[in-house]
Amino acid sequence: MDFTLSDLQLAWQSNAEALGRSLLPDSSASQVVSEAARAGLTGPGKNLLAAAVAVEALAFESPGAAIALALHFSVAAGLDGDGRWAEVGSGNRVGAIALSSDEVPSEEAGRLSGRAAWVAPLTPRGIAVVGMRSGESLLAAVVELGTAEVVEERIDTAALGGIVCGHLRFDKSAYIPGGATMPFMACARILLSAAGVGLGKRALREALTAARGRTGHGAGGEQTVQGLLADTATELDVAMLLARKAAAAPTLSLADASMAKLAATEAAQRAVARATQVVGADAFRRAHIVEHLAQDVRALELFAGRTEALREAVAMEALTRT
Repeated sequence: MDFTLSDLQLAWQSNAEALGRSLLPDSSASQVVSEAARAGLTGPGKNLLAAAVAVEALAFESPGAAIALALHFSVAAGLDGDGRWAEVGSGNRVGAIALSSDEVPSEEAGRLSGRAAWVAPLTPRGIAVVGMRSGESLLAAVVELGTAEVVEERIDTAALGGIVCGHLRFDKSAYIPGGATMPFMACARILLSAAGVGLGKRALREALTAARGRTGHGAGGEQTVQGLLADTATELDVAMLLARKAAAAPTLSLADASMAKLAATEAAQRAVARATQVVGADAFRRAHIVEHLAQDVRALELFAGRTEALREAVAMEALTRT
């Protein structure tokens, strides 16, 4: 597969890099999506690979902003082609997605009742795509945020400043059918894997910077650091290629998306852990970039499929292919 980026994809990458440098710390999800639209980052459903490279580039500068944009892009891509949600594709409204299938509402007589767990980013005038039980099926439902029929239970999170997470409660609430859940979840896993790669690359750069400034260490210490950096760079490249392969595929594959997110999550977590080792005690200082990365990287483990669920999806696909 040819991973040479097109002019459009390179433009999205460059624009996302500039966006990351211009955003204020802890910018809200609404601000991130609005500024991304001004930078020309709209219509992700028409080129998912462009969206993935943009999210990766943004995550290098601002992981929280990248995750907010990844979640919005997942909704926009999943709803692409439905004219009712053109404002989401254009960035004039923010899309949120339910990130856990552990608790979902039920549908009865065209109404939703129950709770959707862990939905983000919650914004004024936004929409959210949540899973719903309809008979024996799990389908997607689109709901309007900020209405009397949708009650938000906001959660005080330990990281991802600017992203508001929460549960949504429904009591015979209106919704709009969104079709199958797979396109939304596949896009979310692909784009969150891209965010993981960008976050991991930032951790690698911090480790490289610290390693170049080290003096007075013996050859054994240098070799250990070199090994840590080499392993990190290799794992992040593997994760990047898997994310781009899943994004560039002519047909969305939940198994490929799961494999990409599994690889990116673990690579990013190890990148941050190794950066902490190389940077040393300074990484423990409040507001140090590695300290922030250590907080933000946990979202990759929790959002859009925990590691156990991803491994199950990958294993089931492997069994059907053999």
